Amino acid sequence: MSDSEEEQVKQAPIIKPHQKQQKDFYAEQLQANEEADSQAPLLVVVQGPKGSGKTTLIKSLVKHYTGQKIKKLVGPVTVRSNKQHRVTFIECPSDINAMSDLSKVADLALIMIDASIGFEMETFEYLSLLNNHGFPNVMGVLTHIDFFKDNKQLRKTRKKYKKRFEYETGGNYKLFYLQALKNEYYLKQDIHNLARFISIIKIAPVRWKTEHPFVLADRYEQGKDNTTTFYGYVRGCTYRLNDRIHFVGQGDYYIESFKEVLDPVEIITTQKKHRSLKDTEKLVYAPMSSIGALTIDATAGYITIPQPIFTEKNKFVNQEDEDDEQVEEEEEEQELPEGVRMVRELQQMTEGIDKQLEEEEDVQLLEGFELEQEQPTKNKNNQQQIQQQRELVRLKNRVNIKIENGTVLPISDTLLATDLHELIYLNKNGINEFDSVRYIPKVQERDSYKEIKELFVTGFYGQTDVVDLENLEKQIEEEEQEQEQKEQQEQEKQEQEDKQNQDQNSKEKQNRQQLVNQLTQSNLGLYKKGTYVKIVIKDFSQQIRDDYPMILARSEVGEDNLGFIKIRIKKHRWHSNILKSNDPIIISLGWRRFQTIPIYCVQDPNDRLRFIKYTPEYDYCYAIFYGNFAPQGTGLVCTQSLSNKLSKFRIAATGIVLEMNHQFDVMKKLKLVGEPFKVIKNTAFIKGMFNSSLEVAKFQGGLIKTVSGLRGHIKKPSKLGPDGSFRATFEDKIQMSDLVFCRTWVRMHLERFYRLITSDVKLMKTMWELRQERQIPLEFKPDSTYQDQERVPVKFAPLRIPNNLQQNLPFESKEKVKSLSFREKLRQQVEKNLPVKSNMTDKEKEVYSLIQRLNTIKNEKEKKRDEKDIQKQKVKEAQFKGQKQHLEEGKRKYKQQKQKEKFIKQVKKQQQQ
Repeated sequence: MSDSEEEQVKQAPIIKPHQKQQKDFYAEQLQANEEADSQAPLLVVVQGPKGSGKTTLIKSLVKHYTGQKIKKLVGPVTVRSNKQHRVTFIECPSDINAMSDLSKVADLALIMIDASIGFEMETFEYLSLLNNHGFPNVMGVLTHIDFFKDNKQLRKTRKKYKKRFEYETGGNYKLFYLQALKNEYYLKQDIHNLARFISIIKIAPVRWKTEHPFVLADRYEQGKDNTTTFYGYVRGCTYRLNDRIHFVGQGDYYIESFKEVLDPVEIITTQKKHRSLKDTEKLVYAPMSSIGALTIDATAGYITIPQPIFTEKNKFVNQEDEDDEQVEEEEEEQELPEGVRMVRELQQMTEGIDKQLEEEEDVQLLEGFELEQEQPTKNKNNQQQIQQQRELVRLKNRVNIKIENGTVLPISDTLLATDLHELIYLNKNGINEFDSVRYIPKVQERDSYKEIKELFVTGFYGQTDVVDLENLEKQIEEEEQEQEQKEQQEQEKQEQEDKQNQDQNSKEKQNRQQLVNQLTQSNLGLYKKGTYVKIVIKDFSQQIRDDYPMILARSEVGEDNLGFIKIRIKKHRWHSNILKSNDPIIISLGWRRFQTIPIYCVQDPNDRLRFIKYTPEYDYCYAIFYGNFAPQGTGLVCTQSLSNKLSKFRIAATGIVLEMNHQFDVMKKLKLVGEPFKVIKNTAFIKGMFNSSLEVAKFQGGLIKTVSGLRGHIKKPSKLGPDGSFRATFEDKIQMSDLVFCRTWVRMHLERFYRLITSDVKLMKTMWELRQERQIPLEFKPDSTYQDQERVPVKFAPLRIPNNLQQNLPFESKEKVKSLSFREKLRQQVEKNLPVKSNMTDKEKEVYSLIQRLNTIKNEKEKKRDEKDIQKQKVKEAQFKGQKQHLEEGKRKYKQQKQKEKFIKQVKKQQQQ
C-alpha cells in the first residue's frame, strides 16, 4: 500500500453497523455521480392530459438546446445540453399502461397543467403512480396562461394551482409558468429558465432503479427470422448479461446478441478553452422522428447528414476569414467526435484503403496501447572512452592494482573459448565472452612475450596523449561528492513533487483501471450505466407501437418465480367502488403487469388471518394473490380495467409488498345456529345445528353460546329429536326461545390464477361485467334481505318485597312511595271516571245521589263486618294465648317433679353407701 492510500484510509470515516445498510444503498449512486463518463442521459418524462402542450414543450426544449426543429415527434429524443450532460425527452400518452411504465423509469417528470381547465384526472393518476413507484423529481408546468385577460384573476389562479400542486407533491417541488406561444413555440425566456433548472437538478436515487438495470430503446429494427434489434442506453445500474430479457408489456424473450455500439451522443471529455458548446457540438438524436447523428453498425451503416453539421470543411469557411480560421480548423479536427471525423476523412479520401494499409508499417490494435520499437544505439567514441577510463579508475581503487589504459567490452554469452591466448590477446570481441568450461591450456614460448607486451600498453601507443591518473582520481572524487549533493537535492525535490502529484497518480490509476475495465467488461458480460448497446431478440413477432415506451429490463433470478404474495393494501380514496374478494384485478408490480384473483383479510390479535368479503372504506387491510415475486417494500398499483375511458378514477388501490411464500392460511368465520327442543335444568337438547351424529362427534366438546350470553359445551349425540341433535350443558337453565351458536373457522382456498398483460391478451371479466353484457339480473335470496322483526313484548310480574323483610332493610333500600293495592287502584280509576257535579243534569244528580246512599249503606255493612271479624280474632288470640300459658305451666310442673325424683334417688344412694 502506498503512502497516499494509507492517508486515505486514515482519513476515511468510521462506518457504524446501523449506517452500513444505508451506505450500501447509496454506494452505487455516489460512484455514478463521480464518474461522469458512465452517466446515462437524464430521462425526462413529459406527462399531461390531451391538449395541455406536451409536444410543443419538447419541441421548444429541443430548439433551445440544438437550434433544430422537429416536425413530427415520435419516440425518445436525446440532446446534448452541455459537455458532460445529456437529456432524453419522451412524451407520456394517456394510456394507463404507458403511464405506469414511465413512472418507474423517469428521472424527472414534467407535469403539464392547463390553466384554463385546471387539474384533470390524468394528473392525479400519474402522481399516484409516481408516489407508489419511488416518487422521482417532479416539476409542474402551467400552460395556457394567456387565457386569462385579467391580471388579478390570473394571480389568484396561479396562487390556487401552486397551493394545490404543493399539497399533492409534498411542497418540495417547483411550478413553472409558460406565458404564451410565438411561432408555434413557447417564449425563449420561459424555456431558458426551465432548461436551466433541468440542467442543475440533483436526481434523487430511487431504490428500484438503482437495483434493476434496464434499457429504454430509442429505435428498433425488425429483421428476418422473427428477430428484432433494439438500441438504447443502459440505465439504472450495471447490466449483468444473462440469456433472457423482459420486454415490459410484451413478455420474456431470449437474447441472441448483446453488445456495445458507438454512442450517438458522446460526452465531450477533451479539455477546451471555451466553456459553451459550439454549433457543431450541439447534437439531437431522435431516430424515430427521422432526426439523428451518424450511426455505424457492424452489419449495416445508417448515415443522416444534416446540412448545418456534416459538410465539407471548405463550405463553412468564408473567403474573407480563411487566414484567421486555418489554425482553428486544425484544432476542431482533433476535437470532433469520432463519427464526424470519419465522415470528413471519407469525403477527402484520394487513395484506397488497401494502398493506405500497405504504406503503414505498424497497426495500432487498441487505443491507448503502442507497440515498442528497438531504438538503434549510437556510437560515440569520445564519450565511451571517457566512461571506460573512469570505470578503470574505480576498479583500481577497489582492487589496489595498477592499471594504465584499457578498455571495457560488452558482455556476451554466445562465445565458447578454447584457447586462452587467442581469447585474451587475439580475440577482438572482448574477455567477458570467456567460458571457463571450454578452456584448453597451451604452453607459450618466450619469443611470444615481446609480441604480447604491446597488448598491455593502454591508450594510444606511440602518442603523447596519456591520461594523468592522479588528476583523474581527484576529478572523480569531486564528481562523486557533487553527485551525492545532487542526489540529496533531487530527493527533496522528488518528495515535494510526490505530494503534488498524488492527485495525478490517482487519476492515472483510474484511467488505467478504466482501460482494463473496457477490455474485461465485454468478456464478463458487464455493461456500465450509460453504455449504448444493441440488443437482438429471438422469436419476436409482436406489434410495436411507436408512441409506446420500449423498456427492456433484465430478468432477475428470484423475480421470475411464481408464488403467493402478501401485501398491505388500501382502496384509493377517489375510487368509486370498494373491492371484493375473489374478484379479478390487474396489478402493476415490478416490471410486470398481470391479472390475478386476490383474497382480502385482516389480522387478529392472535396473528390469525381472517377473511373479509370487501375492503374497508378508509382503512388498510391485507391481500394475498398469486404472482411474480418482488423484493419486500416494493410498491404496487391495482386497477380493475385497462380501458382509456375516463368515466371514473382508474386506480383502484395501492399497496406495498410484505411477505412472499408458497402458501398462506386464511381462515373464514363460520357460525352454526341451533335451537333447543327440550330443557331440563342446566341440560338442553339442541337440534338444527348439525346434519348427522358423525358431525356431532367431530365437534364433541366444542364451546357453544346462547344469545343471552350463557356458555356451554357439546356433550354427546342424542337419540331424541331429528338426526344431528345433541345434548349440551350450560351455566344456567336456558329458555326454549333462546338460539344457540357455535363459532368455527374454515380454511379458504387460494386461487392460483396468473395472466401476464401483453398486447393481445384476453382478460378475465368480473361478475358485474358479465351481467352487464348478458343482461342477467342479480339473484334474489330472501334470506339475504333485511327484514323487520316483529317481537311481542314480554310482561314480567312486578317485584314484591314482604313487609317483614322490608322493615329490616336499611333506609336507602326501603320503598319511599307506598304501593297501592288492587282495590285502591280500582277505586282511584272509578273516581277519575266520575262526572263533575256542575255539569250534571237532574237525572244524573238523582242517580249520583242514589249511588252515594248505596255506597254509604255498603260502607256501614263493611265496617260492622270488619268489627265482628276483629272481635273474633281477639277471641281466638285469647284462647290461643290461654292454651299456650296452660301448656307452659304443665311443662314447668312436670320438670319440677322430675327433678324431685332425681334428687330423692341420689339421696337414697348416698344413705345406702
